[in-house]
Amino acid sequence: MTAVDARAPYQSRAAHCALMGALLFNAGLCCLNTVGLPVTGGTVAGAEACIVMLALAFALDARAGPWLVLAALAAYAILILVLRGSTDPKMIRDLLIPVAFYNLGLRAPDIRDADRAALAAGLVVVAMGVFEYAALPVYEQCFNIVRYYIARGTMTAAEINGLTGSLFVSGVRPDARTILPFLGPHRVSSVFLEPVSAGNFGAILFAWGLYRPGMRGRALLFGCAAVTIILADARFGAVACVAVAAAMLAAHRLPRLLWFALPCAILLALAICGFESTASDRTNNFVGRLLVAADIITALPVEGVLGISPEKVFVSDAGYAYVLLQIGLVGGLAAWLLFVLMPIGSADAWRLRCAVATYICLLLVISDSPFSIKTAALLWFLLGAADGAGEDPGCSEEEVPASPPMRGLSRARGRDFRGSRGSERRERVGRLRGARPGHAERGPRGLRPGPARSGAPPQRRRRRISEKREGDRAGSRHARSPDPCDRSGRRGLEEQRASAPHRRHGASDAARGNRNGRAAPRARR
Repeated sequence: MTAVDARAPYQSRAAHCALMGALLFNAGLCCLNTVGLPVTGGTVAGAEACIVMLALAFALDARAGPWLVLAALAAYAILILVLRGSTDPKMIRDLLIPVAFYNLGLRAPDIRDADRAALAAGLVVVAMGVFEYAALPVYEQCFNIVRYYIARGTMTAAEINGLTGSLFVSGVRPDARTILPFLGPHRVSSVFLEPVSAGNFGAILFAWGLYRPGMRGRALLFGCAAVTIILADARFGAVACVAVAAAMLAAHRLPRLLWFALPCAILLALAICGFESTASDRTNNFVGRLLVAADIITALPVEGVLGISPEKVFVSDAGYAYVLLQIGLVGGLAAWLLFVLMPIGSADAWRLRCAVATYICLLLVISDSPFSIKTAALLWFLLGAADGAGEDPGCSEEEVPASPPMRGLSRARGRDFRGSRGSERRERVGRLRGARPGHAERGPRGLRPGPARSGAPPQRRRRRISEKREGDRAGSRHARSPDPCDRSGRRGLEEQRASAPHRRHGASDAARGNRNGRAAPRARR
């Protein structure tokens, strides 16, 4: 028995364990640190390494692609660390998370596993968020977020804000709340311990709900996304939902080259803004965040742009600067090119990938959150499950559509998109439909051809065909033109030529259908 067959019965459970571990391990370590068990940065790194290794154990198989990507990643990481003169493995972790969880989703046995994972994660986040909002003193007794971040080395004691207490720095909105101001200044963090990731998580759930129109509990999934964004007062999460919906609508109308050039254009715009802008406003709004990101990018040296600078700079508020410092310009472009050009399982999976590309490009402007395992694990798992599902992601085996899709398909839909399990799924759908003999299988364009004719035609039809053929032969013999050498034939030919104009324009009113005696209009040729 091969290793893949041995892992198959535990594939779904292992994937759910890895996803829930990535979602909850920070909250669990924070609770342990709050009750008295010390936590360090090494503890957090070790927990992340265990989760990523579990994902890789069930993600890799006999396919050569993931192994080649891992080999290229290892070679590039060694080169950068040698040139940088550092041993910080953070860059390796940032690149391993997409590879591990994308391939884990690609090997999901059923697309409904991804539905259950997204819905379960959403319910857990909402339940913890409601608990935090309704019983904040009890939540602070269980989760001292500031002490946890100081213990792991992410914050210093000088960054403690008296306004937020034990919550994260952005846990309380200093000015008026943007979404539903009557809820108060408290921004719910839920299991993420900081509200920014909570808003990003809501945008991910919203994108998956748009991609899966036929999933069970879709309305509940949208509800979880809305509650998470509202409680966290996540302005970016709300904007990201609108941008994701627009990207899904425009996915098939835009070429791949444009999606590859999107982050390059944003980075170039930020650099120009940083060099040319003279504004001094750095308030906590959209314009202020853009100016802060532009200033950080333009302040990077050439070594920092190439990713070989050993200096550590605070770039958490500028995701593009974080990519340049940690991965480098060459590595970042190569990773993005691989993301855009990866094989797609279906046309709808391409729509989801364009939505994810829009989400990442916008989020990198103001934060380095796309590399956080708390939200990145579920994001890449869902993207891999979409590519592995093949065709018809909007319905499960119990929800087979009764009618074929629309015929007005775009050029991208006309291609033959087949996932790794596309043929197996078509066989299951055919069995559930009760496929009839003589009916062709659904083609790559989603059009269902009619029944194929097989066997000899009926006896009556054969008789009609033979009679028609004999009549055609007789008519062709009698319709031969007269011989010009024969006198009678020459006379008949002259009569035909003389009557040709009358036949061309019509002979009488009755022949033209004019029963009222009026002059009939000239017939069209």
